[in-house]
Amino acid sequence: MSKEQTDSKRAEKWTFALTVVSLIAGGTVVAGLVDRWSSSPSDDISVAASSSITMTSTPDEIPAEDVPEFSYVTPSAVYPTTIPGCEKVEAPEEDSFFSYILDGSDTYDDPRFPWFSSAKAAAMSEAVKQALPKDVELKFASPGNSLQFGPISAPSNTDGLPEGFSLEELASTTASGTLIRDGKIGALSLMLHSSSDPIPSCVAGSLVERRVLADQSVVDLQDTWSETNGVRTLGRSAMLYGVDGTRIQAYVNDTNNDGGRNAESSGVVPLTLDDLVTLVEMPQLRITTPVPPGTAPLSPGCHGIPRDSGDVAELDRATIERLNAVLEVRWRAVPPGFPILDAGPGTLTVSENDRSTACQRLLTRTGDSESTLNMTITGGQPLPKEPNKYDPSYYGHPLEFVTRPDGSVIERDERDYSTVPMTNDGSKAESTQETSRSVVVSRPNGTQVSVSSSAAIPNVPMTFEQLEFLATTEGLEIR
Repeated sequence: MSKEQTDSKRAEKWTFALTVVSLIAGGTVVAGLVDRWSSSPSDDISVAASSSITMTSTPDEIPAEDVPEFSYVTPSAVYPTTIPGCEKVEAPEEDSFFSYILDGSDTYDDPRFPWFSSAKAAAMSEAVKQALPKDVELKFASPGNSLQFGPISAPSNTDGLPEGFSLEELASTTASGTLIRDGKIGALSLMLHSSSDPIPSCVAGSLVERRVLADQSVVDLQDTWSETNGVRTLGRSAMLYGVDGTRIQAYVNDTNNDGGRNAESSGVVPLTLDDLVTLVEMPQLRITTPVPPGTAPLSPGCHGIPRDSGDVAELDRATIERLNAVLEVRWRAVPPGFPILDAGPGTLTVSENDRSTACQRLLTRTGDSESTLNMTITGGQPLPKEPNKYDPSYYGHPLEFVTRPDGSVIERDERDYSTVPMTNDGSKAESTQETSRSVVVSRPNGTQVSVSSSAAIPNVPMTFEQLEFLATTEGLEIR
């Protein structure tokens, strides 16, 4: 196979790979690459056929006959054909598959990729939001689902990389969000990485148009569909091959950003191909564009404590703004000796793992001591029952359990533990001893406020009195 053919095949794989990875959330990422286009035995195809992938998964605990078959179908390529912007169009190749696991630690400041940082992510995120068409609404959600670029995901080393791929190609940052246009919903995801490979050839079925920008960067456009278990999804994408090594894919479809079996399809893709080109050609997204002076890094993400949220409604923008206003007033009334915050107190957002929970994570400082303050607020929670300290199953937590005259319950707890940070160079990191204190206030109306402070020894966490001052703030209610 020639080098040009190899590049074409890899480009075709990347078009699908970027879409797959951008839809996967969580720590460890597993990505599968499948060529979407298969050629027919005939060299002259006048009408597009359909290609399909059928897979059956059989977990050990489920009888094989009860496991449903998974079907993924896409249109096959028409070949020979012409594509606007392409001088030559190559034939599609046979389906192929490979996978890899990102086993490193996700971080904004990986020295292996100096072009990226938390401030760079903040600048790119804001640029994407500002570039959306004026009649397109970004659905209110957690930062991770509001087109905020996440940390770099990359393998810890070059061992076991897929054949033909480099570390820089597999090190990417992604952003995703749900869009609404004319009442129709759709999901937008972007993925950005760097590559020194040449611009690939045009391959039938991989794109519907190629555009060359003023700086000679190339944008490949795709407008297609796919069917998963018989459910059709419409999708469009724009893939930029920047002359500076930037690679950006913007992919949008006609479903919400939830994914899974409950994904809804609107039947209308909320962005046009021209809209996608506007996004990927922005200079702010290029890896060689410096961060504007004074750009603040992104605030640390936060997650709620796993709870049964039941039928509690998702938090809307008005609720988050109300809770933040209450906290800002409370912080202005703190007694002497309270720690100093690295950011404003009113930074509650929707939790990344529970859309019915508000949370924030702040760094605090008292003299030379630093600690991390975490707060979560959720609704629909039952009042906890006081543990029987004489029960053999009682393990010593919480340390204190107090029922107040208004019926609310306060739980105070403290724990010591060790943490071992992950590294990206394969070296063994030293463990750190930490102490965490927490105060949880549960109210009769179902609102539960949890405030905790953790610090690595010899630093010390905030006191129980300080945590309780925040947790008992009047007005921190999920109505």
